[in-house]
Amino acid sequence: MTSYNPNLQISRMKVVKRGFSVFDEAFHTGLNIIRGQNSSGKSTIMDFLFFGLGGDLAEPQWREAAASCDVVLLEIVANGSVLTLMRDVERKASRPMKVFYGPIDEAESSATAGWEVYPFSRGSKDSFSQVIFRVLGLPEVQYGENNTKITMNQILRLLYSDQLSPVDHIFRRLPFDDAITKQTVGDLLLGAFSNKYYSAKLRLKEVEDEISDLSRKIRITIQTYGNDKDALTTNWIDARQSELDRKIDKINDEISDIERKIFDSQFEDRLTLNDQERAFEKVVRLQTEISELKEKISYIDLEIADSQDFIGVIEKKILQLQESESTIGVLDTMAFEFCPACLTPVKQHKSAEHCNLCKAHFTPEQTMQRAARMVQDHVRQKDSSERVQKERAKERTTLLGKLNKATELWETASRDYSLRLKTPTSELRSKLRSLNRDAGYLYREREELSSKRSVVSELEALFAQRDALTRELEGLKTQIRVEERRQIDQKAHARDKIEKKILDFLRRDLERQSTFLDAQTVKFEFDGDRLSVNEETYFSASSMVYLRNSFFAALAIAAANDPSFSHPRLLLMDTVEDKGMEPERSQNFQRLLYEESLSAKSTHQFIIATSMVDPALDRPGITVGQAFTHTNRTLQF
Repeated sequence: MTSYNPNLQISRMKVVKRGFSVFDEAFHTGLNIIRGQNSSGKSTIMDFLFFGLGGDLAEPQWREAAASCDVVLLEIVANGSVLTLMRDVERKASRPMKVFYGPIDEAESSATAGWEVYPFSRGSKDSFSQVIFRVLGLPEVQYGENNTKITMNQILRLLYSDQLSPVDHIFRRLPFDDAITKQTVGDLLLGAFSNKYYSAKLRLKEVEDEISDLSRKIRITIQTYGNDKDALTTNWIDARQSELDRKIDKINDEISDIERKIFDSQFEDRLTLNDQERAFEKVVRLQTEISELKEKISYIDLEIADSQDFIGVIEKKILQLQESESTIGVLDTMAFEFCPACLTPVKQHKSAEHCNLCKAHFTPEQTMQRAARMVQDHVRQKDSSERVQKERAKERTTLLGKLNKATELWETASRDYSLRLKTPTSELRSKLRSLNRDAGYLYREREELSSKRSVVSELEALFAQRDALTRELEGLKTQIRVEERRQIDQKAHARDKIEKKILDFLRRDLERQSTFLDAQTVKFEFDGDRLSVNEETYFSASSMVYLRNSFFAALAIAAANDPSFSHPRLLLMDTVEDKGMEPERSQNFQRLLYEESLSAKSTHQFIIATSMVDPALDRPGITVGQAFTHTNRTLQF
């Protein structure tokens, strides 16, 4: 069968108390029925499934028997990758999760090796919701003014129909709930959001912040070094430097003329040796500084180039790992008759878990588990490398500014040293002193101009960065507009599929609610958290349950038949006979759900709990475990 992604299924659940297993059952693809008498612990099992997948349970939501347990382990298959999720059972909310890339048996035998611990909420470390979303290929959706992220707990509100939630609402109750959260969760499962859209949204915020930061730096730089009369540009620096050079050359010519006259007059007073030595030391110091700066820039350039190549390799590896599922699927079906190297006939291996060619032990599930873990590691390496690259770029810009300034100062110092080697000084010549003083002023101004040149270089670099970011910003806005148009179309498409399927469930209900039999329209509102049929919203309690069940089932069934949904094709339902539902009506709904499961295009999993199992469905391959009773309960203490 085809498998639409995201696709999440539960292979096995194990509940442990004081080191002993009190529940351990396998689940299968398609419809799974947990059956048993009322109060035999079926709802406890459903709550454990919800909690194990990342749902949040706290006092007083835990049932007493469940709260006495210690650990729940879930073996799941997420887009083909097998993982084990483990959570400690506690009465407090927001419990962390341990993740192991492999089945339960391997996870338990590995002790602490291979396990990774993730918190409920994102902080300095990724949350377990981000890890599961990444494995499933779901976008990390943010919403609201505080850029709140959608979590597994919120996703499960539309995957788990539990007994404690009001029947006249769609969503499982959550403290501090709001309309925008519900709408965002609903739109995500309908397939409205994509990784491309949210990558652009996240990058848009980063670019806006970077542009704001650059604009602030530009404004402060201009205010600090600029003036009202002249623009702080390279053209102004060049023009002012040319003017200073002309003045300096003119003064030097005058000094040379006086020098010749003094020489002719046999005045041999010269600058003191100390003055010459100080000028020479300044030249040498600046030469050393220039050499060190160039060496640092060259080193950073090499590091940037090496890191960019490394990031490119990491990005290719991430893409290759994400495409590994389809590749593994193809290779798994290939049987080599001849060796591709020497054309010798290949002997077929008897075991299906060994490579047909090299005979090494091999299963696609193990390979995909390793690929999923490697994706997590490579994403962290890529993020870390990109942060370091930004710091290197900033450091390189700073060093270039320092290099420009040092170069200008060196040129000025060299001219000053040359002048001091040949310029005579004499107290007898006041004009010479005056010229030297004027020359000193001009040299100092030229040094200040050199400092400003480094500022201008940095300023031009800031302008260039801002221009490039502005162009990127416009491209991101265009991409977001295109994706938003696609979102509108996808939501309309998905709603139409779901509403038609709900109508089908209502019209095939037993003759208990006339509005259902004559249903022409059905509407659901995520933000309003309600359902209506023919514009009516209130029916008998059992009919409200049937309507809500029909919505949850229709959502999962539509996703199982349409790849455009972002629903993980998983349904947990503990309300099949809630609120006075009569056995015939419940069993009719079970049969309808089973028919839809058989005809679905994609692999999926529907897990329901009932005390009124339809006799035709009470058979292996559909049911899970044994029929539970008051004396043979789900949790075997």
